[in-house]
Amino acid sequence: MSLSAQSKKNLRNAIIEMTKRFTTTEETVVTDFHFQVNTDNGNVIIYDDDDNQLAQTHVGEWEEFHETDCYVSIENELRSILSEVEKEGILDNMNVPKPYSCLLVDDDKETIVDLLYVDDETYIITNDLLKGFDEEMDQFLKELLND
Repeated sequence: MSLSAQSKKNLRNAIIEMTKRFTTTEETVVTDFHFQVNTDNGNVIIYDDDDNQLAQTHVGEWEEFHETDCYVSIENELRSILSEVEKEGILDNMNVPKPYSCLLVDDDKETIVDLLYVDDETYIITNDLLKGFDEEMDQFLKELLND
């Protein structure tokens, strides 16, 4: 399911609101930001490690969203928006020590998936990065063995 421009803007604004809470001169220790999506009413709430609410928004497309793969769709949309925000350097404005993660959690705040891992030295390999890897590796081995 693709989100409307307004829903993407709502999510982006909630992430920016979250980051503004950590732009103080005093370093704040946070290891995870929890994104909880209520698929009954479409509310998205972002929490810190101590369950303090940092931001909240509404995504109309996620109201009554109970498909079997609903969290896959939600994951893809959140990951895309978080990646854009990270590439724009918005997350760099936070005075939070690295590494930290942005996690998609269920109603019980159990982790479903790691959406974004922020660290200067470590990179998480995602499915997008591995797309076509099998074919490329097969081609490489074929050429190598032919030589």
